[in-house]
Amino acid sequence: MSLTFPQRGVQQCGKTCLAENDNQWLGVSLSRQPSKGHILACGHRWKNVYYSSRDNQNKLPHGVCFRFSPDLKRASHIIPCYKDHQKKFGEGYGSCQAGISNLFTEDMMVMGAPGTSYWTGSVLVYNTTSNSLAAYVNDDSEVLYGSYLGYAVSAGHFLDPQSNEVVGGAPQHEQTGKAYIFRIEGNTLKIVAKTKGKKIGSYYGASVCAVDLNADGLSDLLVGAPMFSSVREEGRVHVYINQGEAKLKEADFELVGSDSYAARFGETIMNLGDIDDDGYPDVAIGAPQEDDLRGAIYIYNGRTSGIAQSFSQRITGSLLGNNFRMFGQSVSGGVDVDSNNYPDVAVGAFLSDSAVVFRTRPVLKVDAVMLLPESLNRSIAQCTENGLPAVCVKVEVCFRVGGKPIPGNIELKYNITADVHHKDGFPYRFYFSGNGTSNVTVGRVNAKHEQLTCATHQAFMKKDIRDIFTPIHFEVKYELGEHRVLQGDSGGLPSLKPILQQKDEDGNVVKNNTVFARYCSWENCSTNLQVSAHLVLPQSYRNMPYFALGNGKSIMLNTTLVNIGDDALLPKLYLRFPSNLHFIKVLEEDKYISCEIAEEDKVAIGVDCNVGNLYISPFSKINITFLLDVMQNSSAGNLSININATSENFENTDLQHDNVAVLTLPLRYAVDLNIHAFVSPTSFLIGEEESMPVDCYPEKFNYTYKVMNMGPSKALDARVKIGLPLMLVPYKYQLIRITDLQTTLGHCFQRNNSVQIIDDCDIPKASYIKEIVFFFSPKSKRIMFCGPEDKTCRMVECHFGDLEVGKEVTITMEVELNPRVLQMSPGRHNVMMIHGMIDLISPVKDADTILLRDDVSARVFLEALYSNNPVMAVQIFLLVSSLIVGLIILALLVLALWKCGFFERKLKEEQFDRDSWDYVPKKESVS
Repeated sequence: MSLTFPQRGVQQCGKTCLAENDNQWLGVSLSRQPSKGHILACGHRWKNVYYSSRDNQNKLPHGVCFRFSPDLKRASHIIPCYKDHQKKFGEGYGSCQAGISNLFTEDMMVMGAPGTSYWTGSVLVYNTTSNSLAAYVNDDSEVLYGSYLGYAVSAGHFLDPQSNEVVGGAPQHEQTGKAYIFRIEGNTLKIVAKTKGKKIGSYYGASVCAVDLNADGLSDLLVGAPMFSSVREEGRVHVYINQGEAKLKEADFELVGSDSYAARFGETIMNLGDIDDDGYPDVAIGAPQEDDLRGAIYIYNGRTSGIAQSFSQRITGSLLGNNFRMFGQSVSGGVDVDSNNYPDVAVGAFLSDSAVVFRTRPVLKVDAVMLLPESLNRSIAQCTENGLPAVCVKVEVCFRVGGKPIPGNIELKYNITADVHHKDGFPYRFYFSGNGTSNVTVGRVNAKHEQLTCATHQAFMKKDIRDIFTPIHFEVKYELGEHRVLQGDSGGLPSLKPILQQKDEDGNVVKNNTVFARYCSWENCSTNLQVSAHLVLPQSYRNMPYFALGNGKSIMLNTTLVNIGDDALLPKLYLRFPSNLHFIKVLEEDKYISCEIAEEDKVAIGVDCNVGNLYISPFSKINITFLLDVMQNSSAGNLSININATSENFENTDLQHDNVAVLTLPLRYAVDLNIHAFVSPTSFLIGEEESMPVDCYPEKFNYTYKVMNMGPSKALDARVKIGLPLMLVPYKYQLIRITDLQTTLGHCFQRNNSVQIIDDCDIPKASYIKEIVFFFSPKSKRIMFCGPEDKTCRMVECHFGDLEVGKEVTITMEVELNPRVLQMSPGRHNVMMIHGMIDLISPVKDADTILLRDDVSARVFLEALYSNNPVMAVQIFLLVSSLIVGLIILALLVLALWKCGFFERKLKEEQFDRDSWDYVPKKESVS
């Protein structure tokens, strides 16, 4: 039956009204009154041409709606936007275009008027009981110009289950769109709630649907945004659940359909009623431009929580065999066309000038249950197989069919699977006789409405099973079998075969399990695992074990697992440690241990190990040794190793405290630095005046220092300090100067001295008396050395960076010395020992570093020997002193002789008769 346009259209419309019925687009919106069946059809482009024909002004597109009788034979019209003498286009209701959307409730005709007030828009409500018109008036400018309020309308119970509120969509509001909920107060509509779109250009509010999704008596709200784009116009539908008093809470998800390119999902949303007979309304959402304008609709089911996030059915125009275009542009529901007590669905295909009616199939509500014994005694044979006793489990499957009555018998097919969750690596433990050794059997039952129908099967236990701890899980899957439908009153249409009601999660699957009977000594057959462990480390320092980074040795982790409770099925050890530890293997003598790496993230590694052959019996102990290695690039610190023991058996909570062991692995830099120092030459003479050169620093020396890392770890930021005496205290004259400083690694530099040093060749000499005193003084020695931060020394620092194991660094210094400084008096000695030092600055002993040598330093000795040759002053002194001493001795001798009378003896003078010679100088002649 087609809807017939009233003869000659609108004839009388008002004092200043002249109807133009052509191109009014009658049927742009259609709705049906739920109970009485009246039809509301609107043409939003109907125009009043009164002023355009007289004054050549704009035509006024008021829009018109026709109310048809249920048999479509009678019609009356309403032009809600017409007012006498209204002639301005855009202003007020002059171009309201009423009827672009409409909804016909029991006593209200709700019409959208998006052209009102320069396309601000409005929602109009005509009460068919009181024949009164109410409208939204934008007095407070809540709705902005150009919002298109009324582009879509709906109605429901938002404030309470007895109230009636209307909904209007405004898809152009601020380019993001809004949806408003209005209550009716006299002849005006007042906003009680509003929602807002999230993305510009999504056309949020282009479709709205008030529907009680969770059947709580309050209407919830679906708002379409068909032009939402992540790529291009995929479309979205936003879900709002009513919390009471029109307080809407948006769901944490959006409906997306197939999220197809340019689908415009959400172009239309329709409440279909409860088509799956679960007590919750269902909705259809159109995506008319999906699949290159072929179109599709999506069925979503209401739920206790609101609405299912995934669609239950997708119907496309291409599946119907016709080349439909824009299938899903319009959807209608709520009418049972074939009288099978289920509402049916009509879908329009706009570009194909077609509409398709989909009949809803009857829905079977099946409650299924599987009955199993509480436990199974594997030593008692309750069944027989091939005439022999056998251990079995009796599986009873029962079905009850509910819902709306369906004529005829209902056949259900099912299959039972035994031991569904048997342990990996182990065969299933039960099978069904008559089906070989398969653990699956099938069956059929003829169920009757609201009657319990059951069938019993026997699952036999295999021999020599090892796993008696894992529960025995059974699973039943059922479906609708062959069903002969008796021809009933379907309005001349063939009857439809029923379908099973779709369920959440497991769907049409029933699960149950039983266990093997056990005789335990602990309550609840609790196991009691205890784990202990210790590390065997290759190094120890002062009785503290540690692991030296870089030594290349493995670490042994000795673990002991003890069970002092009942049997522990499939015990496991879980090791967790940082990623710079590497699991090598379990020692070969540890049998029945299998481990696999379970890398949890970038910073932690897991090793999961199956322990023992299936289970650990009471009071058993298993020793396990793990070999671990440390990555070469590891840093020092304490690593935590966690070991956790579990099993498949129950273990009392108060017994689980010793299932975990936590160990600390100390990683340390163990550094053994060896330092040597040399000087060449090792000694020199001072105090020889005749050999004193003009150069202030005539003495040349070569110092050599060697620093070697003996390992086992690298030395981080290795640095040394070298010191040489710079002056003869208390004098501030410079003793040495460094003319060249070289290192084979890193760099060296001289520290600046805080003591002012005099670098001058003019060194004060000792006085003659001091020289004489020093010469005759006893031999002595003076040692010149440097303290840790000695300001009287020349300090040199060398930085090597990280010094790898086996690396040797050589430091060479060329040093010049001024010997005059050593001769200053007082302060000089016969032997001057100049001690040079080299000390380690870094690394130092700390929480991460162990220095294997307590003293990492070296000393080098340069000996200055005073010459035995006396200086000129001493020589003069010795000469004069010798002369004086000789004269004194001579005088004393004469005096002694005189005292002895030597000069008083009487001697006979002897007269010598000899010739005499005259002395004549050599150059003179003799006359």
